[in-house]
Amino acid sequence: MYHRTKIGIFSAFFKKQFYIAFINIFRYFHSPLGVFLEYVFRFGSYPKEIFVRTPIGKQKVTLYCSDDMITVVECFGKLDYRARKDISCVVDFGSNIGISALYFLTRNTQVKVFLFEPLPKNIERLKRNLQGFENRYELDPVAVGLENGTSSFGWEPTGRYGGLNKSEMENQIEVQVKNANEVVQDILNKNGTIDILKIDVEGLEEDIINNLEPHLLKKIDRIYAETETEFKGDLPGFRKEQYGAIAQFFK
Repeated sequence: MYHRTKIGIFSAFFKKQFYIAFINIFRYFHSPLGVFLEYVFRFGSYPKEIFVRTPIGKQKVTLYCSDDMITVVECFGKLDYRARKDISCVVDFGSNIGISALYFLTRNTQVKVFLFEPLPKNIERLKRNLQGFENRYELDPVAVGLENGTSSFGWEPTGRYGGLNKSEMENQIEVQVKNANEVVQDILNKNGTIDILKIDVEGLEEDIINNLEPHLLKKIDRIYAETETEFKGDLPGFRKEQYGAIAQFFK
C-alpha cells in the first residue's frame, strides 16, 4: 500500500477512481458520510468497527488507524481488486489485517482464499476480521519473495507499511520467506486454476510478476499488483491496465 501525501489527496479529486469510491461508499457502507470524511481527511478515533454491505450480507470490519480506513475504502469502495461474484480461488500476497481477504470472501459463499502475511500483529487482527470464515481461508504466516529462506522484515506501528529488506524502518523482525513460484504451484496443485492473484508486498511486486513461470501464468486469470509508479513492461498473455496505484493484468 502506498503512503498518501497532501498533494496526493488533492490530486485524487481529479481522478475517476475517487468518484467510484465516493459512489460506492454511499452504496455499500453504513454511516457513509462519516466514512467518506474520515477517508479523505484522515480524522477519527481508533480502533473502531464499521459495517459494509456485501453480496453475502452485512459484514463488520475492525479498523485500528486511519490507514485501515484507506484500505477498506480501496477494497470495498474504489474496488482496487475488483472481483466477479463467481470467483472460486484467490491468492493474496501481503494480506495485512484481512480487509482485502474479507472483500474476496464476501463475493460468494464458496470462494477459497489463500493468505500470506508474516507480521504477527497483522495476523492477530486479520483473524479477528475474518471470524466466521475460517473454513474458507488458509493462512500461511510467511512473506512471499523470490527465493526460500529467512530475511529481515521492516515494519512501522500501523502495520500497513513494511516489507522485506526495509532496513530504513526502525522496527525489524526475522521472517520466513517462500518462493512465489513454489507457492503458486502448490495452490494450483490443490485447485487447478487461480481466479485472482493479488500482490501487495511493498516493493517486490514487479520482480515477483516478472519471475512467475509461464506455465503458472497460463492458469491465472487476473493479477493485481500494488505499485507506487506505473508498472514497466507487459506480461505475455495478459492485457495491462493501470488503475491508480494498482497494475491490473487481465487474460
